[in-house]
Amino acid sequence: MPIREKGYYKWDGELKESYIKWLPIFINGIKEVFRKKRSKLLFAFSAFPFFVFLIAVYVATKPELKMMKHLVKQIQSDAMLFYSFYTFGSLVFFMILLSLFAGADLISTDLKFRSFTLYLSRPLSRFDYIKGKFSIVLFYLLLFSLVPGILLVIAKVIFTGEFSVPLYVFLSALIFPIIISLFLSSLILMISSLSSNRKFVIISFIAFYIISNSIAGIFQGVFKSDYFLFFSIERNIKQFGSLVFNVKPDFNAPAWISLAILPFLTFVFIIILIVRIKRAED
Repeated sequence: MPIREKGYYKWDGELKESYIKWLPIFINGIKEVFRKKRSKLLFAFSAFPFFVFLIAVYVATKPELKMMKHLVKQIQSDAMLFYSFYTFGSLVFFMILLSLFAGADLISTDLKFRSFTLYLSRPLSRFDYIKGKFSIVLFYLLLFSLVPGILLVIAKVIFTGEFSVPLYVFLSALIFPIIISLFLSSLILMISSLSSNRKFVIISFIAFYIISNSIAGIFQGVFKSDYFLFFSIERNIKQFGSLVFNVKPDFNAPAWISLAILPFLTFVFIIILIVRIKRAED
């Protein structure tokens, strides 16, 4: 390399267009979430459901082990194994916490510091920005849902010595966490785009989840109809899971309704998110 004197000189490098323009947002966001206080503690607890089911799968192959009888009996079929894992109360709870932890301040902070001009003044479109933010939340949600699901398949093969998981169950184990993660990601990012106050975002997200369950329970109790349980996010996730894994429905109503509700709400949340970012950009 030639030694140059102080002063200005013509740059002789080469500009290359990146096809994944949102990648820097993703990489920086992953690092920022990982550096947050108590992040390692949350990640450790989020892995707890996986280890519970991993032990249960092992015990199921060892009849001489008299432990976890209720769970082992519940997961005798592969469909029930993955349905129970993905709709397990602890896993859903930790996915809610991960959504909050990873996504609550992703857009609200940009609103607070008016960072949209900085983002979009570069060769970055509004959709590149949204894809970058989505990828951060999806990374952590899928890390503790989809990845453990795949590991459970591998563990079952190792413990039994054969690939006995039906193809439709395996595909369902891949599709289900992706759809649920997209739903939760779109919800938290939509709420994050509504306010620059992080506490407001957290409270709103938790309230939306709790109120949906409460309203569903109240109306179901008053009108004695399970159709009102479709107001509940948690019950929709379970009902959708029963459809995907072809097991007994969580409540007495057509499971395909949840198949329509969750993607529709995801679409609505994304539209609201796009509109909010467009207004903030202006």
